Amino acid sequence: MANFVVIVDPNPERRSHYIKAIEPLIPPVKGLITNSCSIEHFQALWAANPKAPISYVAEPSGAAVIWGDAIAPDSSARIEASTLRHLWKLSDHQSYFDGFYAAVVYDSQGSLCVGADVLGLFPVYYYTYCDVALIGSSPELFRYHPLFKATFNPAGLVGILLTNGIINGQTLWQDVKRLGAGNLLVWEPDTLPKEVKQYQIGTNSNLEKYAKLSFEQQLDLLEQAIERACDRQIPKNHPYSLLLSGGLDSRMLAGFIYRQGINPVAITLGIATDLDMQCAISVARTLQLKHDFINLSFEQYPVDADLLVKWEHLTNGFNCLMDWGIQSYLSKGKSSNAIAGYLMDRVIGGKWTYSLSAKNLSFETFFPQINAWGFSPELLAKLLRKDVFGDLVQDTLAQIQTTYHHYSENESIKAWCFELYHRQRFHVGCAAWQLCFGAWPILPILDRQLIETATAFPLETIAKRRAQEQLLCTRFPHLAALPIARNNFNVEPLQPTKIRQQLAPLFGVQRKWRRWRNQQGYEQRYYYRTYDINNAGWLAVRKQAEPYRDRVEHLLHPEVLNQIVPPPEVPVQCKLDPIAESSGIKALLGFLLWSKNYL
Repeated sequence: MANFVVIVDPNPERRSHYIKAIEPLIPPVKGLITNSCSIEHFQALWAANPKAPISYVAEPSGAAVIWGDAIAPDSSARIEASTLRHLWKLSDHQSYFDGFYAAVVYDSQGSLCVGADVLGLFPVYYYTYCDVALIGSSPELFRYHPLFKATFNPAGLVGILLTNGIINGQTLWQDVKRLGAGNLLVWEPDTLPKEVKQYQIGTNSNLEKYAKLSFEQQLDLLEQAIERACDRQIPKNHPYSLLLSGGLDSRMLAGFIYRQGINPVAITLGIATDLDMQCAISVARTLQLKHDFINLSFEQYPVDADLLVKWEHLTNGFNCLMDWGIQSYLSKGKSSNAIAGYLMDRVIGGKWTYSLSAKNLSFETFFPQINAWGFSPELLAKLLRKDVFGDLVQDTLAQIQTTYHHYSENESIKAWCFELYHRQRFHVGCAAWQLCFGAWPILPILDRQLIETATAFPLETIAKRRAQEQLLCTRFPHLAALPIARNNFNVEPLQPTKIRQQLAPLFGVQRKWRRWRNQQGYEQRYYYRTYDINNAGWLAVRKQAEPYRDRVEHLLHPEVLNQIVPPPEVPVQCKLDPIAESSGIKALLGFLLWSKNYL
């Protein structure tokens, strides 16, 4: 991917001064190539990996830039910038594409159109003031424009503390918004920007038809949709890397692309003793893939924390700072693309339904699953100063509920859309932008037909990963027979061999042994180990944030903040789910670090 900034400013001196100010600052990491294109009042500037797919054109009548792979809906053809200029006319906003990308079109009349992939994973932020527009993959460099007002936005913080991600595009800066998923931004000088809906999950016309099919027929359709998505997004005869976690998503994806004749270099995060790593090794060995390991050192956490705060402004919460360290490893490889199974479990695995059934699904039962990654409204009311935040907690809750019900008449589609467009878009989707500076991400899930196929299935088909697991067991039984990581102590195969079935009691004892070792402080689960707020990396980040408590006293009640976020020398106590339960605390740590430079 790329870190880009687009400016439309009719004042040539001001525009030139701004570009000169941000040009040396635009690469978030080392090793990137800076480029630009301009016409009249418009200029786009970006820093990207030298192998990143970027298309741009600047002519007297207008300009366009595409960062990434914008794939035509009914083929594998990549859209070029010159073609996009004709597709994204102000009179027609319905042209959207598959693949991972962001794009901008400018015409000589001064109008601007900006869009991104169908799930809005590629971040796009915007700020306008009269006849000036600032667009970027990060809001960070907006502050260097003389007309930009870096004013704190309380509503942005409320959304982050409630859900671990922003709500309705509200960022930590007033009047800076993130483009909504599936939307196209349309702007003309001296007018307010408009977000026009291009694509919405849940509008599938095949809902009734697919419901009448047998489970086996639905499985066939799902297989065809995944195969088509992989075939369109992953051309043959190119070198690729594959993020192989040892879990279901990346394993299933490995089966599909290997079947298509593609042999990527498997890359697994972690250390040899991680259960995830052991499962991934068995998959790579079975498929005879070259396998590389990446160990993200705890010592890197403070550096990654600074990168996340600076370039993401907590839009995606503060959980995934570790992923900023992956790009440096990817940049050393031969592959220009990294294939990842991000969001597969939510789109085709129905994982968001784990603790719910179709009968009791409602906003009242669904929202606590989202809120579990932040703070309860009651606790926020105690933490946030009333004179600053007023009724924003209740107002934001009302907005969340309105947004939830707006998605569909179907209750499961409502929950699905909210999960994808908010929780997963920020918490999981943000990794793609972090990876892009090392290798361009290929996410097969960014395929409209695949999304719509899964959406059309009855809830019982995809819920609790039923279809996804059966797909692996019936299409790739050799992979289903291998140990599989589930983010817990059970790594038993989905479809064990007869010998393994006979040894089941022994593996039960082994699980108990792992659980006992865990209680003694020996953690073998990758995500629990790396997300542990009491590990050495997070302890360093806590020490890093500690000096800035006084900077937020005018916003947060210090006595409540001190209870929620103890000093670094005091371990954080979690009851059931340490990853989710520490998520809100991490968001506050991120806000303390953010306050250092922006409050």
